[in-house]
Formats: sequence, structure tokens, C-alpha cells
Amino acid sequence: MDEHGFIRSVHRHLPRKGLTVWKINDNYRGGVPDAYYSGPKADIWIEYKYLKQIPKRAGTLIKPALRPQQLKWLAKEHSFGRQVYCIVGSSIGGRVFEYPDWVEGIPTEAFNNSIIKQNEIAAWICSLTTTEKPP
Repeated sequence: MDEHGFIRSVHRHLPRKGLTVWKINDNYRGGVPDAYYSGPKADIWIEYKYLKQIPKRAGTLIKPALRPQQLKWLAKEHSFGRQVYCIVGSSIGGRVFEYPDWVEGIPTEAFNNSIIKQNEIAAWICSLTTTEKPP
């Protein structure tokens, strides 16, 4: 699996109605997150990253590989009060990074203890954006 496959595996669990899902591929404006989700409760922006292999050492820092433009975009929108997140996926699930964790990183042990499956990520997205339940 790769980043795009991981995103698809999350999107597969999202409801078809009551939630706008926009998978973004903007070649003209750098830094824009991978996805935008909008529902009657709120809208959120998510940048996805994928780890091919989780580090073995518990203390190794896992820090999303965000490019400078992505960090700038996320920080700016966060400062405006927008809900922005980074999700780091892996072969066993993913972990939601909020500010400042996407900048500072977290130890592997904390990452492993907070991994959730793709259907749980979809349920989390729904809980923030809509009253619809994932299928």
C-alpha cells in the first residue's frame, strides 16, 4: 500500500450522502492538504502521509514528512482557527496528528498505542463533520 491507497481505504468507509469529500490534487498551489471534508457540523482539512515501515525502537520519533509549503499552509490555517490535521497511515492503520504533534513528532511507542483502523478514521471524520454514520 502507499499514501493514495491508504486514502482510498479511508474514503471507502465514508457515507455517500451528507458529507462532501474532496480529494485534492492541486499542481498550481503548493502546500494544500490532500483532502477536504465538509458536512453540516464543520469542515476539516487533512494532509495524509504514509509510513512504509514503522520504526522498531519505542523512542524513535515519528514526524510526518511534511514539506515546508505544507507546514506553512497547515500552520496558517490552524492560526485562523480552522480544523487541520495530518494523518500518518501504515499497513496496520493510521494515527491522527494535531498541532503541534505534526511539527514536533511523537515517539514510536505513542504512535503504536494510538493507531486506529481506516474505518475508525472514517468514523472520526464523520464525528467532526456530519451527523451521518459511516456505512
